[in-house]
Amino acid sequence: MKTTKYTLVYLLLAICGFAFSQEQPTMLFFNENAMFYNPAYTGTYGQVATVNNRTQWAGITDAPVLQSFSYQSNFINKAAWGLSFQNDKVFIEKQGLVAIDYNYRLVLSENSKLYLGLKGGAYFKSIDKERLNRLTNSSNNALDAVRNYSNPLLGVGVHLDNPNFFLSAGVPNLLNSKRYKENEGLVTTATDRPNLYLSTGGTLALGRNFALKPAILYRGVSDAPNFYNLQLMLELKDKVGVGISKMNNDYFGGMFIFKGMRFLDLGYAYEFSNRCSHIALKENNHELFVRFKFSNTPKQATSLDSDESF
Repeated sequence: MKTTKYTLVYLLLAICGFAFSQEQPTMLFFNENAMFYNPAYTGTYGQVATVNNRTQWAGITDAPVLQSFSYQSNFINKAAWGLSFQNDKVFIEKQGLVAIDYNYRLVLSENSKLYLGLKGGAYFKSIDKERLNRLTNSSNNALDAVRNYSNPLLGVGVHLDNPNFFLSAGVPNLLNSKRYKENEGLVTTATDRPNLYLSTGGTLALGRNFALKPAILYRGVSDAPNFYNLQLMLELKDKVGVGISKMNNDYFGGMFIFKGMRFLDLGYAYEFSNRCSHIALKENNHELFVRFKFSNTPKQATSLDSDESF
């Protein structure tokens, strides 16, 4: 009975991972990790390196874990570049990303700038079928057709920034990659489809010291549910921020950001959800980000930093 229980849990985690494998992972701190969704944000924070760790269903063995690292340069001659790495693990499935980002800045007016971004790299996925067989003490023939693979990626993005608002659109991977598999004469096809990310937000000053910063991120992908993340941040002197988040998949979250140190920013987010099954209802999601600042970071005019030193 106990073996059957654990087998069902393991299979549930695997199914959840496969179900959302065509959808690129999202982070609650999407503003601080915008380069993963849109290369047109590269360099807009100045020269920084950002580490983000997202742990879902804390307390459940082999629950999803998303780790990311990015580096972006200052703008030099209207251009900036960056590097990004990502590792996403869901039970027996792992998917990763390695990319180089390039961003070009156009000055539209004294306060408005338009950024055009390009992303190139590769992503890969792997399935540890042997581990599943060991954990369940049985052979899971349904996964025999699954193969490890890697594919190139090519992404584009555009970002309009103003001291009072921002508007952006990005596709991290334009390639509609197909994967063919064969098992005992049966050929199956799986397709990784492009994800479209749209985001907008602004800044509402509340006196001299406080600012209210609403923002929304939308993700759309063919043959999958639409996703949005609506956030509202209250910041004190652009040094300390607290916020709330609501997503359309029954996720709710709270966020805290501290930017009072010269060379370091810190953030923590907490979520609760009933996604996938009642198992997740009993557990919570945690996200932590750390940003290392190697140069004077541009003052944040919207929910995403805009470079005043260009």
